Amino acid sequence: MGSVQSIALTALGLVALAGVGIVAKEAEAVEMPEAAIAPPTAPGLSSSTVVDLNDLTTNPSNYDFFTFRPNLEKLILSGAADTEHISILWYTIPDGSVGLHYHSMTESVYAIAGTQTDAKGVYPTGSLYFNPPGSGHQVSDSTGFFLLAYASPPDFASTDLIEDYTPVQINTADADFEALYPFEEVQAGVSTYEMPLDPEGGMSSQFIQSTSSESYEYTGNYLLVLKGSCSIDGTTFAEDMLVVATTVEVQSYSVSAAEGSDCLALGLSF
Repeated sequence: MGSVQSIALTALGLVALAGVGIVAKEAEAVEMPEAAIAPPTAPGLSSSTVVDLNDLTTNPSNYDFFTFRPNLEKLILSGAADTEHISILWYTIPDGSVGLHYHSMTESVYAIAGTQTDAKGVYPTGSLYFNPPGSGHQVSDSTGFFLLAYASPPDFASTDLIEDYTPVQINTADADFEALYPFEEVQAGVSTYEMPLDPEGGMSSQFIQSTSSESYEYTGNYLLVLKGSCSIDGTTFAEDMLVVATTVEVQSYSVSAAEGSDCLALGLSF
């Protein structure tokens, strides 16, 4: 596994802002107007990696993926393969698979681009699901890129411990999905929805919906912009931009709607 590198803004569209990292192998730095980027103003962003998911799915060879299983590549963004970690999984063939494995703690999967399939269902692009502690599954007929978070790594040896379970899932690609869930206003112009996860699973997650320029303080391990544009620690990020802490230690982020836009972000925390 290669290291997570800090690099300058590149011609590939990868962003590194004064201490913000980018996961990529090689890129040529170019100058950008000062007005194009605001420097980070809080420790969360300065201790994080920024990944343009559109660039990643278009140019995966620019990133430090390693072979996890045959026809299956993995990019670890924080943590390590044998501990809790955040990573991106890439099925390089249309019918990719992963053998039966057990999850002692909560697993989170977000479909960046593609479709993942297991015995519980088919998860298309934009789907978010959580497998609870004690769950396990075999993945088949899958292709594309997926953002994963493991409170404990997958266990291929202890499949006899798998219990019956029901995943918690939301399809964020549904146009009206926000209207289907009980978002609660937590401050003026900001509402959140907390995913109903097992508190023993080592993970929490929430959606953050903002129409306000006033900051909402979020403590967690990553923020993914799903709709609109979000200001995170004073820097504007558009849809499909991922801000992820470089370690599994949670960071504090100030989140608000970017000027002239609403903001919807997904936050996840160990």
